[in-house]
Amino acid sequence: MLARILSAALLTAAAALTLAPVAAANPADDPYGWNTYHDKTANFVAPLDPGAFGDRGDKAIVLSPFGTSRVIECKGDGHYVAVSCRQFDDQAREHAITQVMFAPFRPVYVYNPF
Repeated sequence: MLARILSAALLTAAAALTLAPVAAANPADDPYGWNTYHDKTANFVAPLDPGAFGDRGDKAIVLSPFGTSRVIECKGDGHYVAVSCRQFDDQAREHAITQVMFAPFRPVYVYNPF
């Protein structure tokens, strides 16, 4: 009897999971653009760039083999959606740019080569 009840519960759960609608990102569902990557290269500076510790001292430091010569794209606002950044290499492979130092210090992002 217990086996039949468990079998019925398992089949019901499997059917519910199979027939459940799949979430899809629709531009209409993202009115503020928090889930879309945008070019944020202007918000970063490489540590050896001129002005990195002078007139561009308010920009986040990026430790990347490409510096800011390649586009850095980010999504999220840091409140409703976590900030996620990426940069592409010579073979057009995506690599994460991960923040390793947070406020109250100047943000530092590191290129993940893997």
